[in-house]
Amino acid sequence: MSWTLADMGKAYRKAKVDLYYTTSPSMLAIADYEVALESNLRRLLDKINGTATDWVEEVDFFGGYTYLPTSVKDIIQAEGEEELKLSAPRAVWGQTLDRMSAQKPPRRPTAEFRLTAKCSLDLHVLSTLWMMKVGHKFDRCLKPSAYGNRLRRQSDGEVNELSLGSFSPYMAPFRAWRDKGLAAMTEALSDEKKVIAITADVSSFYHELNPDFMLDTAFVSGVLGLELSANEEKLNFLFINAITAWAASTPLEQGLPVGLPASALIANMALIELDRMMEREVVPLYYGRYVDDIMLVMENGAGFTTPAELWDWLFSRSGTRLSRAAGESPGVQYSAPYLENSCILFANAKNKIFLLEGVSGRVLVDSIERQVQERASEWRSLPSLPQQASDVATEMVAATQSDGEIADNLRKTDSLTMRRAGFALQLRDLEAYERDLEPEVWRDHRLAFYGAFVEHVLVLPNFFELATYITRVIRLATACKDFVQLAEMIVAINSLVDRVSDDCNVCVKSKNVDDIPGSDVVNSWKYHLTLSLYESLGSAFPSALSPSEKIRWEAIIALPEMRALSLQGIGETALQTQHARFFMHDLAYSPLRFAFLPKELVSQRGLVRGQTETIGDPVALLTEPVWRGLQAVMRWIDLLPEAIPIGLAFPTRPFSLAELFVVVRDPFAPESRKALSDAMLSLRGFSLISKLPYLESCTNPSLRVQSALPAKTKRIALGSWKTADESWTASVVKCVDPDADRYRRLNTLINEAISQSGGIDYLILPELALPAKWFMRIAHKLQARRISLIAGIEYLHAGEHGIRNQVWAALAHDGLGFPSMMIYRQDKQQLALHEEQELHRLGGLKLHSSSAEQPLTVIHHGGFSFAILVCSELTNINHRARLRGQIDALFVPEWNRDTTTFEALVESAALDIHAFIIQCNDRQYGDSRIRAPYRDAWKRDIVKIKGGVRDYIVTGDINVESLRQFQSSHRSADGPFKPMPDGFQIAAERKILPVRD
Repeated sequence: MSWTLADMGKAYRKAKVDLYYTTSPSMLAIADYEVALESNLRRLLDKINGTATDWVEEVDFFGGYTYLPTSVKDIIQAEGEEELKLSAPRAVWGQTLDRMSAQKPPRRPTAEFRLTAKCSLDLHVLSTLWMMKVGHKFDRCLKPSAYGNRLRRQSDGEVNELSLGSFSPYMAPFRAWRDKGLAAMTEALSDEKKVIAITADVSSFYHELNPDFMLDTAFVSGVLGLELSANEEKLNFLFINAITAWAASTPLEQGLPVGLPASALIANMALIELDRMMEREVVPLYYGRYVDDIMLVMENGAGFTTPAELWDWLFSRSGTRLSRAAGESPGVQYSAPYLENSCILFANAKNKIFLLEGVSGRVLVDSIERQVQERASEWRSLPSLPQQASDVATEMVAATQSDGEIADNLRKTDSLTMRRAGFALQLRDLEAYERDLEPEVWRDHRLAFYGAFVEHVLVLPNFFELATYITRVIRLATACKDFVQLAEMIVAINSLVDRVSDDCNVCVKSKNVDDIPGSDVVNSWKYHLTLSLYESLGSAFPSALSPSEKIRWEAIIALPEMRALSLQGIGETALQTQHARFFMHDLAYSPLRFAFLPKELVSQRGLVRGQTETIGDPVALLTEPVWRGLQAVMRWIDLLPEAIPIGLAFPTRPFSLAELFVVVRDPFAPESRKALSDAMLSLRGFSLISKLPYLESCTNPSLRVQSALPAKTKRIALGSWKTADESWTASVVKCVDPDADRYRRLNTLINEAISQSGGIDYLILPELALPAKWFMRIAHKLQARRISLIAGIEYLHAGEHGIRNQVWAALAHDGLGFPSMMIYRQDKQQLALHEEQELHRLGGLKLHSSSAEQPLTVIHHGGFSFAILVCSELTNINHRARLRGQIDALFVPEWNRDTTTFEALVESAALDIHAFIIQCNDRQYGDSRIRAPYRDAWKRDIVKIKGGVRDYIVTGDINVESLRQFQSSHRSADGPFKPMPDGFQIAAERKILPVRD
């Protein structure tokens, strides 16, 4: 049996995503490869299925390598330097050089680089095909204690060939590896045990590991017990020989290609016997390995007091697997018969041993766990830049300092990882601001960041530690047209290259300085840097420039530093053409799918419309499930089914399920549910294994949404949130929001909800509370905490003179086999009188409802039934009558000045509907409340809030089960609620076993 073109198409879809998310993807190479994708894949397929095998050893096939910076070493501190701190990093570097040059003999810092693969697209496709067809069998042999870089699998354990990307997402297994180790320590210390915790990682793991053991029959058949077919053996042989040939072409002459995703799977396999030995011979309280990072937790029953005693005991338990390293590099050596050509060394500098007992041990572990939670909370939160732009630079300085951070892992005794995390958080916030706000709104914050970035990051030695983020900053500045600041960065980058050449010795990790000329390393790095800068500019370059912006860009082109970096002469038109090309291939700064989402949902900057590049013969390259799902997507976005854009067929950032709920015209219809299932299998590689939300058509339509959240009590958060009148006017006349602080205020409010202890089930915001393009990001963050969001959306303009006033609900959904969310949108059916008059006066607008005359929908969210009325709709007595007996709660988002009238309405509605009424009004008018039909008057207002000078949330609990129990009796019991009103009849599905009076 030979491999097929469809296999190659699946392998390429995965390989493209894997490569895109590496630290140094070659977007030009991907775009060039896709120009003739089918012929490229056919050519490669013919070679794989052919009889020749030597083609994999040709450099034209497997590609080359480059060097990327890792650290600046051998810096000697002067006496008293700890006390003397200079604010200017360049001054610090200059003093360091002067001091070291005055040494006898003179010294220089050492700039260390890592050799990194620049593999061809052919090798990426071959390696991914190998993982799909052969590597997954190796991966299955690994024990659960191997957490990192595990292949994506289906629910039945089989490899998922349709998923985009080869590996399971990074964060979940990393957290499990870390948290289970900490939990084992906590449990043992709580049982008054003495505990030993060991952390270690392998030095230069990829560079010292040769992959030939993957062809060793003694390993494959003997150690693993695998039987490969003839075709699988051939594919295994081709791939391992290809990366062996790549290694032989490098100055290191050994190792795995850093940057090739499949290398991670091979690295995992090299330590499989270590995993088995630890679990079988050591029998620890916990053992976990994240690739080459190891955490071992044992009871210190033997009373070890020194590292030597502990290691001697581990050596004796391991047989010949672990031993003290011989030679000049002290540490622990791992050996196995199949690894005789490799060197796996746990260097002493990276090995940490913790002896924990009693209160002091618990304090240390508790401190680490607290830092874990705080850091996790930062990543879970929405972006929140400082209110003052000047404070951005302060945060940048803190993120780049070498002290002041507490580690969130036992291994982090230095703060490099924490500095990277702090900087990444700040950059993430800026990128979110770019997507959600117009550039002029937050210009001062950006400029403060750029200035601090040039001053504190684009200098030695800081740059080497944060080099991976430079392309993201360049894309940010380009997208925002900050060309003056972009010029300053390019000047600083060119200066950095010169400083490394002039001021430092150069070495390559795991190789002596004399073996590779430093000039070769720097030149290779400079070429890679140039290519990365060009791709970053092209991926984010604006589609149009004003005359003043053209002048500023031409000033950049004229910089001598652009010539020094071989970037001279790249004009506006060339970069716009490159940007359009990257966008069509889903490689640009903005994802291709944004062009097909409703305009109100995403920023329109960076989107290229009216240009598509389609795949030649989609049926040949795509399997039937992928093809079928893409056909549904084509219908939804109004494209011809046969003209599939290549960036949608082979996406890097496909539609999410929540986005499809917005794109599909009637997502809850039976035919839509089947098409949505097909689309998610095509785009994300998983079937919807249970029910999608569906709408039951009847007199009172019912939307059914599966939720496993407990139904007995619901915790509701009311957002006391103010939207200024000027913001309302701006949304009506399509002007920029004058409230520059609104985005930060909203994110702060949402972060308050995310950080609430005890958990929240629903967060409700007022009518017209936020722009549609902010909703999805907020909803996703809340969904991670299983919080459903109900919020009024700013007016959506429909045509020249129409507007829609909608409430959107992002509801936690558990019907897919994993936590997700669905989006429900409800139109306001009738404008309030004053609202109608103002809309007509300001913009000549009138209401355009997409669901005119639609009966009121009851939402059954798991075991909780509710409905939504928008502000003045509460005054419609027919709505209230139709809902009586059907719901547990009524949500009413409002922008309402007439609080006196609505106070009476809410109090009446709680009694005549006999349900919880959850009213959320704009903060400037107040009277937001949760009202219940309790018998005792003092209980009826569970929450009632008004006023305040800042936005905040207040939570209250509603007892759904108690209300249903009360209503399920034929005659009302004596409390805790008011008797049911005359004519009240509970819906059959809400009826439960009543309690005796």
